[in-house]
Amino acid sequence: MATWADASGEDATVMALAHLLQWSGGSRPASAVGYIYQEEGGSMHRWVVQSHGGVQNFVAAHPEAFVLEPMKPGERCPTIRLRNAWEQSSAPVCHYFRAGRCNKGMGCKFSHAGLTPTMCQAFDNLRMESLRSQVEYYLSDDNLANDAFFQAMIRGSSGGWIPITAFLGCPRMKQLGASASEIVAALRWSTQLQLREWPEGAEEVRRKAPLPEQQAKRAPAPTKEESLEERPLTLLKDCSDGWQAVVEDLQRRSFCFHKHRTASETTLEEEFSLLLASTQWETLRSKAGAVTRSTAWYVVPGCCCRYTYGEASVQPREKPEWLYSIEARILGHMCGLCKDDWPNSVNMNLYEDESQNVGWHSDDEGLFRGCQVDCRIISASWGATRRFEIALKDRGHISGKPSIFHDTLQGITLESGDVCSMEGAFQRHYSHQLAKGAAGAEAAQRPASEGIHYGNARINLTWRYIVSHKPYCPEARNDPKPLQQ
Repeated sequence: MATWADASGEDATVMALAHLLQWSGGSRPASAVGYIYQEEGGSMHRWVVQSHGGVQNFVAAHPEAFVLEPMKPGERCPTIRLRNAWEQSSAPVCHYFRAGRCNKGMGCKFSHAGLTPTMCQAFDNLRMESLRSQVEYYLSDDNLANDAFFQAMIRGSSGGWIPITAFLGCPRMKQLGASASEIVAALRWSTQLQLREWPEGAEEVRRKAPLPEQQAKRAPAPTKEESLEERPLTLLKDCSDGWQAVVEDLQRRSFCFHKHRTASETTLEEEFSLLLASTQWETLRSKAGAVTRSTAWYVVPGCCCRYTYGEASVQPREKPEWLYSIEARILGHMCGLCKDDWPNSVNMNLYEDESQNVGWHSDDEGLFRGCQVDCRIISASWGATRRFEIALKDRGHISGKPSIFHDTLQGITLESGDVCSMEGAFQRHYSHQLAKGAAGAEAAQRPASEGIHYGNARINLTWRYIVSHKPYCPEARNDPKPLQQ
């Protein structure tokens, strides 16, 4: 089989650049071409690129392999993207040409896409190498030592077999645009893994070597923050009675308290109905299109800061008059705050059933500067009982995505009318989530005469202090100092 190393001259430079882009997820800044100059044959690659008058002209001379995307705001150079021309051609690809066996030349009705058979074959081989090595990494000793997902899948299967389809959801496989059939084809050449190709459509793979022991990853020693004596902090437990500590981490200056409902069932039912009917809800969806929850964002008069959830941006609305009675009961009566100390924003979320939730995250938006300064967040619940979970952040997780130290995980059951606070440097050190499903057996076994019944729907109000308004907001000119800086 031909590989990219079999090519010579200009083809070799094309393939060297393609190899670099393939391992970078398909695209790199144009300046990354300098990396191929450091490889074996780098002087030849440099000469080929310079003979075209530079990188941009070289890329433009090979539109069948590359796309040069224009610079975006903040970028210093254009981006080179790898293009598999046979996938993007308007005409069906000529498989005989790719195999070097088409003898029809210009008379062929299928696309030759301007690539030589050697280059086409080399592109295919590069892709297969990438897919095979990625699966081998997922099932390697180094990865499995800390990968609870694949460890559990192997231990829970008969003979350690893992379905090929299990890899399709992995971020890197999505980035490569892999299909199950491509992964199967790539793994036929693996010396580390055993492939089972029957029945068709249910192919599986397993390690040849024994499974390594999983290493329990434990939270590191706390990063010491300023003590309450060095920098005093007024907590809600100092303003009113009845708070129970969930997290009271003095060394990390992180606090979470929980207070059980004090209002009557009738009051809570009336407030739930008012919130449900009067709020201008906006639906939020996952990348797959599933509804995760509905939301609304209310601010004090004069503020026009939008609130951003990932890629979604929520329009601000001025706090309505009907909300005042709810805020007076929660912020005034339950939290013991005078009106001047009430937060200047409230985010409302509606979870219509137990499948809707919020995954692990911290409230680290720039509006609140929760990871930079002391931050007070007040959260109240109406409706169905759900479980609220807390754990220390794992900032160094290999995925780069929100992760936690599982040995620090703890949770509380939030019932209708309950209030929860997160204070101090909590957002800097901890993550939290609203778990899917029922809150626990204690909720399921509660007699029908107890509690408030809203079906599976739940409404949550989260009050926060905007301390750094968006530049376009008129309030940015007089940003107040954070309440607890």
